[in-house]
Amino acid sequence: MDSENNNLSPGEGKDAAARRVALWLLWAADVTSRAGNEVLLESRNTAIDVEPRVATRWREVEARVQGVSDRLEMLNEQVQAVSPRWKLERMASIDRNILRLGAWEILTNHRAPLVVINACVELGKLYGEKDTPGFINGLLDQLCKNHQIKVS
Repeated sequence: MDSENNNLSPGEGKDAAARRVALWLLWAADVTSRAGNEVLLESRNTAIDVEPRVATRWREVEARVQGVSDRLEMLNEQVQAVSPRWKLERMASIDRNILRLGAWEILTNHRAPLVVINACVELGKLYGEKDTPGFINGLLDQLCKNHQIKVS
C-alpha cells in the first residue's frame, strides 16, 4: 500500500480524493453558473487545504473538471437520455454533477465502468439524499447499456 492510501476509508481507492474534489468543483461551477476552469483555478489552494491528498493528484482533479466542462452539453444529453422521467434541471445539483462526472469517466474510458459506478454511488451516499445512491447506480448502469459497455 502506498503512503497516499494510508488515510483512506475502507474501500476507498486512490482516486477517491481527486474524484471527490472534482465533484466539489463541478458542483460549485454548476450552482454559481461559472466556468469549470475558472472555479478550478480559483479553488486549488482551498481544495488542497481541505483535502491535502490531492496536492499530488491535482492533475487528476483538473482532468476530471476540464473533461466534464469541455463536454458538458454532450454529458447533459447522455444523462437526460437515461433519465426521461426526471429532467436534468429538476435533479438535485449534486446528483446531476455526480452523474456528469460518472458519465465522463465511463464514456472516455477513464476507469472501469464498475469502479466508476461504485465510486459515484459512494459519492451519492456522502453528499446526496437517501435515494441518491440507487438513482446514480441505475442511471449509470443504463448509460453503460445504452453504449453497449460491459459493466462487470
